Amino acid sequence: MNPISPSLLVSLHFSLSECKDGRESKALLESSCFNSRASLLAFADFMDDKAATSIRAVLACEDGMIYAFRKPRPQVKIAPQVPALHKPSPPSSHRPSLSSRSASPTSVKPPFHVPSRSRIVSGITTTQVEAPKNYVDFDDEPDKLKDMLKGKPHKERSASVSNETSPAPSIRHGKRSDGPKSLLSATNSPPYTPKTVSNPPSPATQSSFSDDIQDLALFYLIIPPQSSSISAMLLLEKFSLLAVLQQSGHLSLFSMEDGACMASVLVESNPLQPPDGVQDSDASHDIWIWTHLQVSQLGEMPVLLASAKIDPNSASYGAFDTSDNGTFEKSRLVMFHLRASDEHGPYEVDLEKLGQWFFDGPATGVGIHQEYDKNSIFYAVSVHGDFSVRSLQCLPRVPTAQQVETQSDELLTSNLASALPLFKAIKSKSTEHLPPAETRREPGRIVLGDEHVVGQLLSGGSLSGLRPQSVPGRLRAIAWTERELTIFEYSDQVFSILFTCPCPEIEQVKWIDRTSYAVAFKERTEVYSLKFVDANNDEIHEGSAVLGQLHIQPSLMHTITTGPNDAFHIAAAEEIFITKVADDGERVFESHTFRSEADAETQSKSCVIWKSAAHGSTQRTSLLPLDFDKVLLGCADGTLRETTLASMCAAGMSTAYLGTTAGPSIGGSVAGLHVVQNSRTRERFIVGGGDDGSIAIWAADTLALRARWTIFTAPLSSVIQFRDDTQKQSPLRGCVLCISQDGTIAVVTIDEFNFLYLIPGSAFPLQRICLGEDNILLIYADRRARLWDIKTKEFWRSMGLEKAEELVGQGGWTDVLIDAGGCLPDSVLKPLQGNTVDCVSTLSLDIERFITESTATARLISTSREQTRAIYSALDQLRLVLSTVLTPGLNAETDALCKVKLGVPLSNAHVGYSSRGSSCLYNGNRSRNPWTISDDVSAARALTITVLLRALSLFDEFAEPASAVVAFYATSLAAAVGPLYRPPSLTYLARRWFDSSNELRQAARLLFDASIARLPDDETTMIAEHWQHHLPCLQSTADRESLPAALALFFCGHIAAEKYSLISSNALIDISKSIALYLHDEQSLYRVLAIDLCSRGFHIWQHYIDAMEILRALFTLATSSRKETITAQNAGPQARLAVLQIASNNTALFMTTLALDILNPVGVEHRKSVMQIVAFLIRKRPLVLQPNLPRLMEAVVKSLDPNSTSHREAVLDAATEIIGHVVKTFPSVDFHMASQRLAVGTSEGAIVMYDLKTAIRLYVLEGHKKMITACSFSPDGRRLVTLSLGESVVLVWKVGSSFSSFFNPGAPPRQGHGPGEPFKTLSFNVGDEANVTTAESLTLVRFEWAAERSVRLKIRESTLTFST
Repeated sequence: MNPISPSLLVSLHFSLSECKDGRESKALLESSCFNSRASLLAFADFMDDKAATSIRAVLACEDGMIYAFRKPRPQVKIAPQVPALHKPSPPSSHRPSLSSRSASPTSVKPPFHVPSRSRIVSGITTTQVEAPKNYVDFDDEPDKLKDMLKGKPHKERSASVSNETSPAPSIRHGKRSDGPKSLLSATNSPPYTPKTVSNPPSPATQSSFSDDIQDLALFYLIIPPQSSSISAMLLLEKFSLLAVLQQSGHLSLFSMEDGACMASVLVESNPLQPPDGVQDSDASHDIWIWTHLQVSQLGEMPVLLASAKIDPNSASYGAFDTSDNGTFEKSRLVMFHLRASDEHGPYEVDLEKLGQWFFDGPATGVGIHQEYDKNSIFYAVSVHGDFSVRSLQCLPRVPTAQQVETQSDELLTSNLASALPLFKAIKSKSTEHLPPAETRREPGRIVLGDEHVVGQLLSGGSLSGLRPQSVPGRLRAIAWTERELTIFEYSDQVFSILFTCPCPEIEQVKWIDRTSYAVAFKERTEVYSLKFVDANNDEIHEGSAVLGQLHIQPSLMHTITTGPNDAFHIAAAEEIFITKVADDGERVFESHTFRSEADAETQSKSCVIWKSAAHGSTQRTSLLPLDFDKVLLGCADGTLRETTLASMCAAGMSTAYLGTTAGPSIGGSVAGLHVVQNSRTRERFIVGGGDDGSIAIWAADTLALRARWTIFTAPLSSVIQFRDDTQKQSPLRGCVLCISQDGTIAVVTIDEFNFLYLIPGSAFPLQRICLGEDNILLIYADRRARLWDIKTKEFWRSMGLEKAEELVGQGGWTDVLIDAGGCLPDSVLKPLQGNTVDCVSTLSLDIERFITESTATARLISTSREQTRAIYSALDQLRLVLSTVLTPGLNAETDALCKVKLGVPLSNAHVGYSSRGSSCLYNGNRSRNPWTISDDVSAARALTITVLLRALSLFDEFAEPASAVVAFYATSLAAAVGPLYRPPSLTYLARRWFDSSNELRQAARLLFDASIARLPDDETTMIAEHWQHHLPCLQSTADRESLPAALALFFCGHIAAEKYSLISSNALIDISKSIALYLHDEQSLYRVLAIDLCSRGFHIWQHYIDAMEILRALFTLATSSRKETITAQNAGPQARLAVLQIASNNTALFMTTLALDILNPVGVEHRKSVMQIVAFLIRKRPLVLQPNLPRLMEAVVKSLDPNSTSHREAVLDAATEIIGHVVKTFPSVDFHMASQRLAVGTSEGAIVMYDLKTAIRLYVLEGHKKMITACSFSPDGRRLVTLSLGESVVLVWKVGSSFSSFFNPGAPPRQGHGPGEPFKTLSFNVGDEANVTTAESLTLVRFEWAAERSVRLKIRESTLTFST
C-alpha cells in the first residue's frame, strides 16, 4: 500500500509535442532524460518470463531525477465494446455461506448514486550593478589567523554541492563513474544473509543478461521533493523497492511498480544519543554530505546504513596533513530498520531510526557482518588505515502510550525542527524554558561493544572504496585507494591480507561470485578469477586452509572495453551496461559483452538497448501559474509569456500554446518567478531572474518590463516579502529580498524600482530570515547566524544558533523559512520545484481544494452578474480539469456523453501520481495505459474522475450524463481495458476516506462500495478474514487508535453491511464491539467511522451490542455544539445523518428509546439532546414520527411536570420548540395558547387532550372511526374541530371549561347529546380530492377560522365553510 499525500494532488504534465486522440508522444519524458547528467545506473538483473512489465533499469541523475525503464509491453487487442451503462453487470458466482444465517435483512442498494441539485513600459531601469566577486565570510577570519600562526597555508572554503523480523531485502547496487569518492552503493556488496532470504540468481551463471533486456522503453520519471544530487541507489525486496539517498540527507523508498514514494525521512532529523561507549561529537556547526547507503542484516532484521562525510567548509574539517594518510576524514553514520511487510493487511514500508554516531575515518569503510552464530559485528576502517570491529546488537522496541498519538500533525514540525532547530521559536516566542537540543535527544536502540583493532588494512593513501563479500564464517572484502587494491579476510578476531597490488585509477569494484571479481576503470572493466594458495604458492582448496595461511593469486580472465560513459552497471562477468550521450547527440543504453570466439576480431561486442527520441531545444525555463486563466512562462530567450491552462491542455507544450509576449528580453533564461505586491497601490508584480545573475521586475497585468539589474553571480533562487503588519516601522517597508543560489541577498524597493544594497552570502545555504525592527538575522545551515543593521547597512556580529534562539525568543521578530515557497500565489495550481525540463512542464493541482472551492461556488444562488460569472467559470474549470484525467477511447458511448452532453474538451495533458511530496510522470498513451500501472494509481485516477463528475452533477442538466460516466468508470473498466487492468486499491480508497474532505470521502466510498459489490464472494471472504484479526477490540489499548486497526474496522464493517451472510457470528460480534469502542471513546480519532457504520448497518449491530446505548451516544453527538467536540471529520453532521437513517429503518426501537429517554433521562443534558433530536426529525423526517406522534407527545408533556421544577426549567425551551414544530408540521395536532391545551389526533380516530400547565392528560374524545387528518381550536378555545378524510366527516367538540368540570375533573364537557357524542357532526363530499397520501395531508389539508364560530376547511383546491 503506497502512502498518500495529505491532500489529493494531481501532476499535470504537458508534452513537448502534440498528442491527439490518445496516441503516445515518445518525446514526453525522453527530452529531459537526454538533458539530465547521469550519475548512477542500476539494472534489476533477473530473468523471469512472468515479469514482462517489471522495471529492468533505473537511471539516477545529478539533478535528482530518476528514470525507470522496462521491457516493452506486448500489444493487447481489445474487441470494441459499447457496454450499456444502465445495465448491471452479471452476478458473480455465489460462495456458500459461512453460517446458516439468512442473508442480510436489508435490500441490496445500488453501489453508487450521484445526487443532483437545481442551479440556476516606461521608467525601465537599465543600470548595471557589478556584483562582488568574493563574499565576506566573517566566520573564516579566525581560521585564517590560526593557520598563519601555525605556518600553514589556509585552505579557502568552497561551496559544496526485540522481536522484529521482516523479509530480508535483496539488493543491487547503482554505479557512478565520476571518481571513486562519489561512489555510493558500489562500495559494499550484500552481506551474508540467512537461509530464509532468497537472493537473485548469480549473474555469473547467466548466458547473457541482454537476452532478457533487448529493447527497453522509458516508463516513468520520479521527481523527488528535493532537487539534491542522488548519491546512492539500491534495489531492494526482490527489486520491488528502490532506496535512494540524496546528498542533502533525504532517504526515500520508492515502489518500482509505479514510482510512488512509500517512505521518506531526513536522515539527520530526530537526532539520537550515540551508543554507550562511543564518544559523542559536537557537530552542531557541521554540514554533512551523505554519500553511501548499504543494506545489511542485523540478526533477522534488515537495516539500512547511511554514511556521510563532512563538508570541507564545516568548522570541524581539519587542515591538510600528510601524516594522516592524506586528508582528515570524519564521518557520520545513521542506521534504520527497514520494515517492508503486509503485517497489517496492506503492503507497508517504514523506516525506523535505530541509532547514529560519529567516527574518525572514511565513510566508505564501514559495514555490518553476520558471523556463523548470527551475531553481528560492526567493522570500520580508521583514518590511519586500521581495521577495527565491534559487537553490534539492537535493543527491542519498548511500546509507549505516546506511539498511539498520530504523527501527521507533527511531521512537518519535526522535520523542520531537525533541519533547522530554530523552528521551535515559531511554536513559542519564548525559548527561555526550553532545554538545550542535545539534552532532548532520545536514546537509540543500537548497542556497540568495545572496539578491537584487528589489523592494518592500509599502509598509505586514503580509502576510496570497500566491497565486502560474506562467505560462510568469514568476511572477505576488496579495498582500494587511488594507487592500490587489497583483498583481505576477517573471521573471529583474525585479520589477514590475502593480496595487494598496485592498481591506480579504479572507478569501481564488484564481486561476481565467491571466486571472481570485476574492476572497473573509466573505459574498460577487467574480470579476475581467484586462485587460493598457501605460503609456498601451492594451490589449495579454499576451506582447507586456516585463516592467516591462505593467500590469493588473481588471474585476469578477460577485459571488456566500454569506452567513455556517464554511468555503468556490472551485470555479470561477461556483460557491462553503460549509458552515455552518443555521437549523434542522443542518450543511449549500451550492453557490452565479452565474446570468447577465437575468430572474433574483438572480444567486446556492444549493442544499443535503448535510445532517446529526437529532442528539441528547450524553450521554457520556468513556470508560474497565477490562476486558471493566467499562467506565466519564462523562456530561454529571456522573454516572459502569458497563456492559460486551457491553451496548455489543448496544445501541449508545443509553440502553439506559448501565448503572447510583452516587453523586451532580459538577455538570459528566465527563472525563479515570484509574485510580490506594492503595499501602497496594491498592484502586483512578477519578480524573476536570469541565468546571468540578473533580476527583472514585470507588471503582473501587462507583463511590461519595469526594471532590470545584473546583480548576482548565481541565478535567483527565492524572493521574500514580509507582511505589511510586520514592517510598519522597518526600513525594509516596501522592499523585497531577492536571494540568489549562493545566499547573497539583494534588497529592492517595489514602489520606485530601486536597487538598494547587497547582503553577502555564506559558504552554507541560507535557511531562515528573521526580521526585527532595525535588524535582520540570517541563519545558515551550519547553525550559525549573522546579525545585520539594516539602517546603517553594517554587520554587527556572528553568533551560534543558541544565541540566535535566545535573541528571537525576546520577541519582536518575524520569521520566514526560505524553503517555504517564497512569494508564490495562493492557488490550487502550483509549480514543481526544480529547473529541469519536466519540472517546468508540470503543474501540481490540489484536487481536494479545487473541488471544495468549485462546489461552494456551484451551490451559490446567483443574485448578481459577478456571481453568475463565477458559477459559469467554475463550470468551465471543472470541465477543463476533468478533460485532463478522463481516458477517452475506451468506450464510444462514454466518449459521446463526455463530449456532447457534458461538454468536456479533449486534452493533451498527461496525469502523474503524487505521493509524499514526490511526483511520478508516466510515458504512454492516455486511454488504457493509466489503468495498467498499479492499483494505487488506478484508485487515485478513478477517485479524481468520480469527485469531478459528482461536482459537475450539481448542475441539473449534467446530473444524468455525469452519473452514467461515473457508472462506467466504477464498474466497466475491467472489460474495456483488458487483461492488464489494475483495479482500484481498496486500501487507498479506505485511507482517503479517513483523510479527505467530505466530497472526496463520498467519492471514495462510492468507489469502495462499487468494488466490494463486484468482488466474488470468495475474494470478499478472504479480505474480511485477513482484516478481522486487526479489529480494534482485539488490539491492546495502545494499538486501538492505530491506522491498521481503523482500516480493519472500515473493511470488515462495510463488507458486513453489504454482504452480511459472508461474515461469521464471531466476526460480527468483534465488529460490533469495535464500533461501540470507538463510538463511546470521546478521544477517539475514528468516532466518525463508528458513526458511519451505525448508519449503514445498525440493523446488524443491534443484535450484538446494547442498541439503546448506541442510539444515546448518537443523540449526544448529533446535538453537541461544544467547541471541543468539533473535529476535522465533523462528527455532528455525520451523527445526525445516522440518526435519520436509523429512525427510518428501525422506527420501533428508535421511538422506544426516544420515549424512554424523555421520561427517564440519564441527566438533564441528555434529555435536552433527545428533545433536540425530536425537533430535528420533525424538520427532516416528519413521516417517521407521524405514526408515533401520540406516544411522543405524551412523553414531551410529562417532561413538563411542575413537580420537578429543576427538570422543567431545563427542558422548557426545548419542549416548547418541539410542540411548536409539531403543531406547525402535523395538522392532526393543535395547541391553544390561552388555555394551554394541546390536542393530539391518533391513527385510531381518538383525540387526546392535554393540559400543559399541569402536564396531565385531561380526557380523550372518541368520535371518529378512522385516522384523524386534522384538528383545530377556535380562537376562543371553546370549540375543537376534527377531520377524518377517511370518513369524509368533520366533528365539532365543546372543549371550554364548564360548571360540571368542577365536579368531574378530567371529564370532557357535555356536548348536549348522548355520552361520547360530538357537539356537531358535519359530513361532506369533495370527490377525488379527498384521496391524499399521508405526506400530502401535511401540506394540502388545513383549517382556517373566519370568526369565533365559522371555520373554513381547505382540501387541495376545495374550500368548505362550516358553522360551529
